[in-house]
Amino acid sequence: MEETSYKHNGIHLNLFLADRSCLVVGGGKVAYRKIQLLLEAEAEVATVSPEISDEVAGLVEQRRVTHTARPFAAHDVEGAALVYAATNSRAVNRQVLEACRANNILCCCVDGNWSQGDFTTPAITHRNQLMLSISSGGNNCRQSKMVKNSLERHLKMMDAANLVIVGTDHNHLTVEEREPFHLTGPRFERGGFMIMQLWGIHEFMILNTCNRVEVIAVVSDETARNEILRHVMGFTSLKEDKYYLKTGKAAFEHLCLVTAGMLSQTPGENHITAQMKDALETAKQRGWAGNMSQEWISSALHVSKHIKNEVAPLFHSYEIEDLALRYLEANGKDLASSTIMVLGAGMIGKGLIKDSLPKAKKIIWCYHVNKPEISPKWNGKVDLCTFNDMKERITDADIIISATESAGHMLHRAHAPFFNQERPVTVLDLGMPRNIDPELDHLSSDINIIDLDGLKYWYRRELTDMNDILTRCRAIIADHQDLYEKITNNFQGGNPPE
Repeated sequence: MEETSYKHNGIHLNLFLADRSCLVVGGGKVAYRKIQLLLEAEAEVATVSPEISDEVAGLVEQRRVTHTARPFAAHDVEGAALVYAATNSRAVNRQVLEACRANNILCCCVDGNWSQGDFTTPAITHRNQLMLSISSGGNNCRQSKMVKNSLERHLKMMDAANLVIVGTDHNHLTVEEREPFHLTGPRFERGGFMIMQLWGIHEFMILNTCNRVEVIAVVSDETARNEILRHVMGFTSLKEDKYYLKTGKAAFEHLCLVTAGMLSQTPGENHITAQMKDALETAKQRGWAGNMSQEWISSALHVSKHIKNEVAPLFHSYEIEDLALRYLEANGKDLASSTIMVLGAGMIGKGLIKDSLPKAKKIIWCYHVNKPEISPKWNGKVDLCTFNDMKERITDADIIISATESAGHMLHRAHAPFFNQERPVTVLDLGMPRNIDPELDHLSSDINIIDLDGLKYWYRRELTDMNDILTRCRAIIADHQDLYEKITNNFQGGNPPE
């Protein structure tokens, strides 16, 4: 049953008019529109007018509307639940309004008498079971219609919307190749703003980690097909094998694999779960994402738990900070006699401090704004310094591990004179974009820089067959395909997914 809305004393209501008598006084174009609105609400519609348009006459011939061919009389409103005064005469419309007032009947005038009436009719659009009404309170009908037309197009696209993921990662590009595409600092905000302007993008979030950058979005099929997201992400210069664009079930599978850490540089790591949640929360705070994105991520997190329970016994899980320390030990670094400088107080920086404490001789922890807390249990083993004071402490470091979220180089060629020239220094750059200027590696034979690609090529899982693990993961995702279908069905207006 359709509904007609009205505004009275600032309150918006819906009237149930099915099988109730309603009157439209007038027979022109405006009257025809009001008659159509009442017919959609399944009301019994009558009209009074000396003359009627061809459109109204057609409805009369179809016996959908009754017509009295004469001027309006006050008794015409008797028995009506609702009346529209829709003639081209302001004086007649005023008579209709006064007759309704005398009989306690709701009346809407379509001319200058509107403010004296009982309600105005908003611009209305509906799709399936969803109906939207837009009203300016009678002050700007043209603007209401513009908004209604815009939302109407948006609703049509909802029926054809699906999950779309566009991105690239360490499996497609090297660190150097991937670096220009990562969205950090102002580029993150600018990228989000640009995506917000795209027609057919219902919701989206940006996942930006050291290994990948991707947009996870609910997008109309048309917008997905024209690949405009690929342009916004700057992937037009890349060959097709250097990025990925996944839609529908393939996108859901990818989302589950990423959330489970199976596509990370160190498969099975757990940081990605927190990063995914943070990306969603950031998108919600900026108005980019809402319930639809929340449902997708919640479902992916649910499936990822099943994946981890299934495949965890097949390999050891290493976080990136643990992998960094393993690399140092494997390459002859005696951590027990080394001073380690850690740049960054975020999630990975804190993890590096925690893992280094039992192994390192001394730790210098450098931070930018948020000063980390030093536990008394650390017995003076950790010194704090700001990034501004970092150059004075570089000479004490045997190992430097950088894991900041800065968009620029924290160590660059201007820092070269501050390195201890009497012993070699190993620098691990875990940032993306890179925190360490690669030129430092060429300035001195005693400075050895290893980035994420260096760790990736070094690390090999001796007892793990990732192809077998991924096959098992995809089987688990297939078992949860009902989650994908349920979510898709929910926001596509009840239509079954393709």
